[in-house]
Amino acid sequence: MVYNNRSYPHPVLGIGDDIAGNFFVELNISYSVEQIVIRPSFKIENEDLERLIENEKVSFASHLYCRGTMYREVFKSHKNIANPIKIDSNKLNGEVEVDFFICADEYFPNYINSQFNTDYESISFNVDKGDVLAYGGKGKFFANKSPEELRSISALMNISSSEKKSHPMFNDYSGNKITIMLCQEDYENYQIVKRNSLWVNILLSCIVLPALTEALHYLSSDEAKDFSEMQWFKVLHELKTKSKDHTEVEMAQRILDQPNNRTFTTIMQLIEES
Repeated sequence: MVYNNRSYPHPVLGIGDDIAGNFFVELNISYSVEQIVIRPSFKIENEDLERLIENEKVSFASHLYCRGTMYREVFKSHKNIANPIKIDSNKLNGEVEVDFFICADEYFPNYINSQFNTDYESISFNVDKGDVLAYGGKGKFFANKSPEELRSISALMNISSSEKKSHPMFNDYSGNKITIMLCQEDYENYQIVKRNSLWVNILLSCIVLPALTEALHYLSSDEAKDFSEMQWFKVLHELKTKSKDHTEVEMAQRILDQPNNRTFTTIMQLIEES
């Protein structure tokens, strides 16, 4: 949802130059199997709105919306560091948007702000309970994308067959997940090998690691922009933006929790057992 392009019947801080001042929000997210915990911290630089917050006449509001589950909720607080927002993990999936506001808790028949733009000098406005008085922008995060889930890689990628006799493996980027395409013979062998849990680490290194490295490299290409609304693109783009790794191959190994190390451990175990 786009809030900063909306027209309001009264001046709103954060929309154009209606009111002088600033409204900032810092968003911190933590994950567990059962819960996603959201901790917004608000900073307001407008004396009149600060005073209204202190007197609990207006509230900081965090509006959450998840397209994946259609979950929608508004959480309010009178504290600059709000109490943690705790949501059951099964209520959110994929991209979650959070918009931040300051909203009226009561009816103001003659609302004015000393830092109104001069265009509104000597003008007051009727503000209803729930009306927006400041907009702090939008935050985004990906639910159910903890490091543990990413290591399973099923959150981002799957493996399928092209049903053609022979060709090198390649990535198909057209779906919400990246599909690693194997030729028919390789896919049939893959199906047999993956049944043995001991060999899964080797499959991760020889199939998933190069495919993920290629996907991270592809992300920077002009062609990848055509898939910017796909789930895999959003997740990898966020990971790549925040990553401190120097190369795609380093980043891919980190996402998969160092698969080569586990592969060598598996091979050494097989050697010892032979």
